[in-house]
Amino acid sequence: DALNVMNGRFYDGRRMEVEFSPVTDFLEARCRDFDEESCRRGGFCNFMHIKPVPMCLIRDMEEDADEERRREEMERAERRRKDDRRRRERKSDRRRRDRDRDRKRRSRSRSRSDSRSTSRGRGGRGDAKE
Repeated sequence: DALNVMNGRFYDGRRMEVEFSPVTDFLEARCRDFDEESCRRGGFCNFMHIKPVPMCLIRDMEEDADEERRREEMERAERRRKDDRRRRERKSDRRRRDRDRDRKRRSRSRSRSDSRSTSRGRGGRGDAKE
């Protein structure tokens, strides 16, 4: 909560007393005298004295934002590559498991058919030589 964090901190050597503002229209809340450099009330003025943001600060912040965007995009691309790699590995693992399972089934069915044919040879029908 920004109000609690900022309240009581010091800025420019003075303790801040922070409160929410009931302002709904910030254009109307600006001190027109300050904009025209003629406000004589200073710190006692009830309107906002908005100072322009220096262009060097704007450029610096834009560069930082661009750098952050590039870094985040690189992280997303790396995450996508890892996800794709994991997906391919899972797919190949699934194929390997399916292949192994099919081999086991075939070997079991062969051993069953082998055991049936040997049991037929031991007294089953068609092999009697008496």
